[in-house]
Amino acid sequence: MGPQANPTATAVDSDMLSAVIDMAPTPLWVIGSNGNVALANQAALGMLGYRSAGDVIGAPSHDTLHEWRPDGSRYPSDSCPILDGRGSHATSAPEWFITRAGRPIPVTWSTRPIGTGGARLLSFADATERLAAKGTHDDERDVLAAVEAAAAPSRAALRASLLAHVRTRFRDPGFTAATLAAELHVSLRSVQQLLAEEGRSPATEIRRRRLEFASSLIARGTSVHHACRASGFSETGTFTRAFRRHFGKSPSEWARTSA
Repeated sequence: MGPQANPTATAVDSDMLSAVIDMAPTPLWVIGSNGNVALANQAALGMLGYRSAGDVIGAPSHDTLHEWRPDGSRYPSDSCPILDGRGSHATSAPEWFITRAGRPIPVTWSTRPIGTGGARLLSFADATERLAAKGTHDDERDVLAAVEAAAAPSRAALRASLLAHVRTRFRDPGFTAATLAAELHVSLRSVQQLLAEEGRSPATEIRRRRLEFASSLIARGTSVHHACRASGFSETGTFTRAFRRHFGKSPSEWARTSA
């Protein structure tokens, strides 16, 4: 009978790998066989603006690193050379990663397999200075600046689309931040990041629209109960508490002062 696997040794090896990766000064990122983030060290998290590994572990690696191109267009995962292994064992052409705050960063990168389970180790480095220092007839410094500048209006246009969709859908009680993301075919993480750039969140934006619509109905003489239902709230108590927090008075007080 052949030798049996030692689960204790496997656990130790895994712990050692995690410790070595975390201590490395180079940004390192382990992509599991399912395409999700399995490990990320502090150098990688710091470069991308994440507070802890818990912010990324378990999330789709491609979407976390660059779901969007710098110009704001969608970057499909099936076009990503990092995921399909085309960059294995070799430093490949620069890719653009998007930080948690939405800033595009050009990176050089390489991947290599870890073990036999299909996981891959991704290493990367900020290529901003390298690109800026590299002189060509196209002047890559100007190209770099132009791409970064183009990202802002593209993201602004997408953010405007998100807000416009909220304006048309907020009266549906079942409309949530997750619904917004699904209906516009983007990830919830991207919706949250785009609105966070203006100090908003999808949930508060939906609630704000509902409350402002309800206040206008009440001011025109609509009953509190009807305003609650018509504006997208499904429960009067929740509506009343949210209304008071937002306007500083209850719906009934709003009705009296608006009469």
